[in-house]
Amino acid sequence: SSQLERGLVVAAGRRSWTSAVASHRGDPLPPAMSARLDQQGPMRSVTEYIKTPHQQAAARLEKNSQTRQQQAAKKYFRQAEAQGIADLFRQRVEKAMQEDCEEWTVAAYEGDLVRKGLLKVRINDSDFVHLHLQRPIRGEAWICRYAPWKTDEDQLEDIEEEYEALPERGRCGDRMDLSGCTTLEGCALM
Repeated sequence: SSQLERGLVVAAGRRSWTSAVASHRGDPLPPAMSARLDQQGPMRSVTEYIKTPHQQAAARLEKNSQTRQQQAAKKYFRQAEAQGIADLFRQRVEKAMQEDCEEWTVAAYEGDLVRKGLLKVRINDSDFVHLHLQRPIRGEAWICRYAPWKTDEDQLEDIEEEYEALPERGRCGDRMDLSGCTTLEGCALM
């Protein structure tokens, strides 16, 4: 049995596993497959690699071939996208910090801004808030963590433990007076 297994492994090194098993059982291989195996060796499966050195080089070449106007437009729209995401969390961060921010401008960002994002947001002349954003599935709500009172020199960290959990959104009663509400659930507006 072990000699048979060794023979199949050796045969599999030269041909596909199915052809090795077929030849062991005495089943004839189709002529086209047999000729292909003799010429090319083992069959390879088609795979796609992400971020191979070749793809990285192609991306650099593409970036270098873009005009300055194209690069500026791309940077502008990515900055606007990062700012739009940061704006979603301003009220919650201000409430968690118990402070109104004078300014709320994204100074730096990392990540794809689709499933992950790291944002450095300027809140006044000298202070920043870092936001760590993740989405388990594209299209779902962001999970946000924050690190308050950072300086310009502080680098964005991709370590979740370096951030505090941002409290979930409050109910409508947190933002307006609902004393006139008549429903038992507490909100007639929704």
